[in-house]
Amino acid sequence: MKCFECGKEMVETRETVHDHQLGLPNVVLLNVPVRHCKCGERDVVFPQIARLHRLLAKTLIRKNTRLTAQEVRFLRKYLGWSSSDLANRIGVKAETISRWENGHETIGVVPDRLLRLMVALEKPVDDYNIKLFDEISPDDPKPSRINVSLKEEGYELVCA
Repeated sequence: MKCFECGKEMVETRETVHDHQLGLPNVVLLNVPVRHCKCGERDVVFPQIARLHRLLAKTLIRKNTRLTAQEVRFLRKYLGWSSSDLANRIGVKAETISRWENGHETIGVVPDRLLRLMVALEKPVDDYNIKLFDEISPDDPKPSRINVSLKEEGYELVCA
């Protein structure tokens, strides 16, 4: 691999890295490739980055204390959502998400649980239709009529 700064060949080593590029200051990566150049340039390599992100997300949703500001931001970005997207999905204002992520306000217990559940479902961004959340009425709840038919291959939803 050539250095982006000087164009010379870089040397790769395996190191323990306290890396803040992931957005989580308490993550320590052991035995990761790091490329060094004589000019002083250093490049941390993140093999299988999607798997690393999934491992970190799974670890965060299992912790027994509320999420920190950096953890809320990491999980939101992991889901591929903007602040407005997350706010719309959990029923708060985008400014509230900003306050949580900047550490000006601690995330509440219920929104914390909702965010963890969304991450646990591991649905790709495209599977969530944001427009559905816009259609939820703020009026009093009303029971839904759901017609289901038993077929040989299992249950099937029947349009009313």
